[in-house]
Amino acid sequence: MHSLSDRMVVWFVIAISGFAGAVSTSHAKDVADKVAPYDFAAGATTQSSAYVDLARGDKFKKIKKIGIVNFSVEFALYKSAWAAGGNSNSTYDVSKSIEKALPTPDAGELQAVVDRLYAHVVEQFKAQGVEVVPFETIRATKNYEKLAPAQHESPWLTNTKDTQSVFMAPSGMKLYFDNPGRADLLKGLGLTFGTNTRMKEVMMVYDLKQEVNLLSVNMVVDFATVKGSGNTFSSYGAKVSGSDVHHLHAADTSFRFVSNTQPEFIVAKLKKPLVSDHSLWSVVTESTTRETVLTNAGLAAQKTKVAEGEFDMPLYYARSEQMMKEAATMFVAELAKAK
Repeated sequence: MHSLSDRMVVWFVIAISGFAGAVSTSHAKDVADKVAPYDFAAGATTQSSAYVDLARGDKFKKIKKIGIVNFSVEFALYKSAWAAGGNSNSTYDVSKSIEKALPTPDAGELQAVVDRLYAHVVEQFKAQGVEVVPFETIRATKNYEKLAPAQHESPWLTNTKDTQSVFMAPSGMKLYFDNPGRADLLKGLGLTFGTNTRMKEVMMVYDLKQEVNLLSVNMVVDFATVKGSGNTFSSYGAKVSGSDVHHLHAADTSFRFVSNTQPEFIVAKLKKPLVSDHSLWSVVTESTTRETVLTNAGLAAQKTKVAEGEFDMPLYYARSEQMMKEAATMFVAELAKAK
């Protein structure tokens, strides 16, 4: 497996003009492997109540126009984690580490997915009789330019608390970090931006004569679950208990509406991960994980073979798009019910 710096160089050269920095190694807390797969055949409207956590949804009846001020899709690319423990008589400790990397995605394919998702969100609101004002109208407000210190050009490659990710916005838009809980190296940065950004969003509603509510869209697409417990460690690249771990994060996938007084006027979030029903690894092969054993004599590096498979990139693009569209449809369906 290539080093992280090698992967970042490959991503930089092949896909985007990106970011270079050190990765943080930490515990991942996602539990998508324990959630049943999403039933794509049943559709979004029949499952929305089981998936959507809606706060102050009754206020949606007051919204006639929205402007999408932020539209951020995070695609996890690389995960690293560790677990530590010892035997019963404590004569040695064992530390294990594992890494998983997505094959380098095509930036154009990801951009097309995000652009179609943006169009889908707009159409969902239009179907409810809500006007979505052009982004140019939002960008022309005097307070939009004050968001600049918090914004990033898209694509944006960076590290969060359990992964390395690329963040994508629709074509022609910048994005800002609206999931402070995802931050690790950028935690302080994210929290500062969260506060200042939201104040500016409220002021933008005034710029728009209080006729337009703003919307920040956030989606997090993950491809593996990595977790540690005691002296055991596991990473799942295929089906676990009947479900694949290609999924949308729960609380980090959200619609957040802004009013003239509240930066969280309405919030819709997934209350459980939306998990794909297909494995991304189609042909079983073997891959290598790194294991370091700490003994009284020092460190002993080992390598362990584990079953994995050939990554199905077309399926990754297609299912990522389908999952996000289903989530957006469920959010709007629950908002419509709460009117």
